[in-house]
Amino acid sequence: MKTVKFVILIWALAAIIAGFFGEVTVAGEYGATTAGFLKIGVGARAAGVGDAYTAIADDASAIYWNAAGISRLDSRQMQFSHYSWYQDIKVENFFAVFPGQRISFGAGITYLDYGDFQSYDVDGDPGDQLSMYNLVAAFSAAGNINETFSIGVTAKYIEQSFDIVKGSAFAGDIGLMAEFDKLRFGLAAVNFGSKMKFIQQEDELPAAIRVGVSLREFGDRALFTIEAHAPIKGRLTLHQGVEFKINDQLYARTGAVYRTNTLQDMNALSFNLGAGLVYGVGRFDYTFIPSDEYGSQAVHNLTLSVGW
Repeated sequence: MKTVKFVILIWALAAIIAGFFGEVTVAGEYGATTAGFLKIGVGARAAGVGDAYTAIADDASAIYWNAAGISRLDSRQMQFSHYSWYQDIKVENFFAVFPGQRISFGAGITYLDYGDFQSYDVDGDPGDQLSMYNLVAAFSAAGNINETFSIGVTAKYIEQSFDIVKGSAFAGDIGLMAEFDKLRFGLAAVNFGSKMKFIQQEDELPAAIRVGVSLREFGDRALFTIEAHAPIKGRLTLHQGVEFKINDQLYARTGAVYRTNTLQDMNALSFNLGAGLVYGVGRFDYTFIPSDEYGSQAVHNLTLSVGW
């Protein structure tokens, strides 16, 4: 009980401290790295708890958040996620995981579609339609060291296309997870690898360290989670959230993101609201994000998961 009270106290204090000192973080990272789409969280459930998901990672999106979580799943799962971003930009995700007795595997793909753009010549006359997209294909493997500790790795192929100009890179993640009854700790080092190369230009990927803790309380009816996201180039971001189990089928979530030191016209503190519905082998999750660090428009995140 003392441990539970301590974790809840830390969770609350982090919110208070970040609320006083938090400012926005993205501008300080512009120009430092490329492939910024790798920082977009995966899954409506994760978004619902403020992207504080590294210490939860108990579904197919563990491929993105913390590959170690794959080894703790007890059934195969497929997950489809649709993310309506700002200015008609859409992010699509597909993940599948296959737990095994010793080693568990997973694979996934993320596709960000910018749509088509009208080109113009030097005289201002319209030319061809230009297309842009980002893509990452991932493959994960994970295993349990013992009943408490798990480890997982993910290999990624990353591609960015600006019409006829394309860049590619390879990267890897490593994740660790430790579970002590109701407490779960997660650590993930993500996007470490080669530089993204466009013809002669090379840019670094947004490598980062994420560390988090989650706690199940009140007969597993409440899940508290908090996470720190530390980019290798960039500024610290704090995430926290809570999920309430209304009954065996309905869930409600809210999360907050605190950012540090950038543009004054962006919100230092943002809140997300989400809900989940479980029916049979399926689960539907939805999260509403009033705005994010990339734009002022509201964002809608939808995810469908199927397990068997």
